[in-house]
Amino acid sequence: MMADDLNSRPAPAALAVSPASTLAATLMAALLAACGGGGGGSSPPVTQPAPPPPEPPKPAFALAVKEVASGLSTPVLLTAPAGDTRRFIVERPGRIRILSSDGTLRSTAFLDLSGLISTDGEGGLLSMAFHPAYAQNGRFYIYYTDKFSNIAIDEVKVSADTNVADANSLKRIITIPHPTYTNHYGGMLAFGADGYLYAGTGDGGGVGDPSGNAQNLDSLLGKLLRLKVDNVVAPLYNVPADNPFVGQAGKRGEIWAYGLRNPWRFAFDNSSASLYLTDVGQASKEEVDVVPTSLKAANFGWNIMEGSSCYNSTSCSQQGLTLPIFDYDLGVNNANGCAITGGFVYRGSVLPELAGRYLYSDYCKGFLKSFQYANGAVSESKDWAVGDIGKIPSFGQDAAGELYMLSESGKVYQIIRKP
Repeated sequence: MMADDLNSRPAPAALAVSPASTLAATLMAALLAACGGGGGGSSPPVTQPAPPPPEPPKPAFALAVKEVASGLSTPVLLTAPAGDTRRFIVERPGRIRILSSDGTLRSTAFLDLSGLISTDGEGGLLSMAFHPAYAQNGRFYIYYTDKFSNIAIDEVKVSADTNVADANSLKRIITIPHPTYTNHYGGMLAFGADGYLYAGTGDGGGVGDPSGNAQNLDSLLGKLLRLKVDNVVAPLYNVPADNPFVGQAGKRGEIWAYGLRNPWRFAFDNSSASLYLTDVGQASKEEVDVVPTSLKAANFGWNIMEGSSCYNSTSCSQQGLTLPIFDYDLGVNNANGCAITGGFVYRGSVLPELAGRYLYSDYCKGFLKSFQYANGAVSESKDWAVGDIGKIPSFGQDAAGELYMLSESGKVYQIIRKP
């Protein structure tokens, strides 16, 4: 209907109102007033509370690195005994230095083996691990290449001066002969929550594992070894009775896992009962393997696989292999890196937002990246963009669970919250 039609309609006549209607209207007005809806009642109108103001956006969590030591000679590991505020730094040419709790790098070495080792190729003093009961027994273990370029694992004891080891206390735990190649020595030592000493060995070097060591269970090369070292007389290690190949003909009982090319670094995360192991690839893939610490006889695939890809084959069987949970391509001319540098799962207290994240780098690119692994899936992959800090051969972890990056230039950086 048009507006003009409404304007021309005559006004309605007045309606007669009965007494009953008047009473009903009065009652209705009283009811509305009682509910707060009337215009003339005594109760004030009900109003809705104003919504709270929006919270200000939380600042983005970011990481940075802070230099805490310099002047070192190719540092390759930082570690510490349980409950100790000192940080022990392994130098590849053969020394172990102490970074005191006050940030002073002690000039006197904790241990100096520079006259006993070979640094040819990738050799040198590569790792150390403190016995879980170091505070009581003073024992620690070192992994290095001897003058014949063989892999050597020794036991050492601290002297009466807790800042100096007893160089005369060295006892050979095991010698692993190495072929003529001077690469792929592996190099990591760590104690598991089970109290056993684990050692990661390389495949012996060369391109593509020419000797087939990684898949050969009669060879200790290309393996993760598990040793019981709580013996006081020779031999200084025993094979744990529950190692997977104990007593089997043609298989070494020391082997816990195999199929590795060069497991330069690995780490236990006791909070998740997991082993994080990085294996350096041949020319295409860099990989991270994560398995339960209870998993025996894992075959990580080399040289059948390189990362998640078949190696030199388009049809390789993956049956029985433990494939990486994460890998990355090196890219054309190593645009993305050249060799993965494995780190640790963060379990410190200073950076709670980082808890449970695994941190890693690449030797050639020097980045700091992380991801979270839970329920069989990788998530929250992140590049922390900490800047160029040079070639990164290793990470470090102190007794409080705080993490460090070690630069080949001789500097040590602590990972901190970005100011």
